[in-house]
Amino acid sequence: MSYKKYILIGLFGAAVILAAGCGYDKTAPEPTSVRRSTDWPSNASFKTQADNAVLTSMTVADIHFLPYRSELNSLGRARLAAIASYLELYGGQVIVDSRQSDELTRQERLASVRQFLLGQGLDAERLAITSGLTRGRGQDASEAALFYEKNLLGDDSASSTAAPLISAGGGAK
Repeated sequence: MSYKKYILIGLFGAAVILAAGCGYDKTAPEPTSVRRSTDWPSNASFKTQADNAVLTSMTVADIHFLPYRSELNSLGRARLAAIASYLELYGGQVIVDSRQSDELTRQERLASVRQFLLGQGLDAERLAITSGLTRGRGQDASEAALFYEKNLLGDDSASSTAAPLISAGGGAK
């Protein structure tokens, strides 16, 4: 193919693109904006679940601070504000779960959490802040054995051989 054919093909392609662009309707309405996540009706149940999680753990972790610093980020401030409302109503203890190897940063984070909660109007004498692991129920030994067997066997046949998860009294073992 000669260079003239390439030029003709290029000009033809440009004409097609130009013709397609001329059909754009500039008077068409703007696309509607996406609904905000706060408008969804299911958010009420998610908020309740998130509030229950905050109330259960009362924990602030490394993700709630600026990296390698003691300042709270916006997520940390929001979480501590939620924790403060629960502390005011029910009392309790706030745990700062930090994996920072620098002891000074850990201590500064504890002080930062304390300062924020005091700024929320909590009583300094009733405020308990400790450094440690996030608390939670965890797994019972019978649950761990059951899940181990299920994963090992790959089916639900393990449920007949493992100890029951609920005792006769109705509570968890």
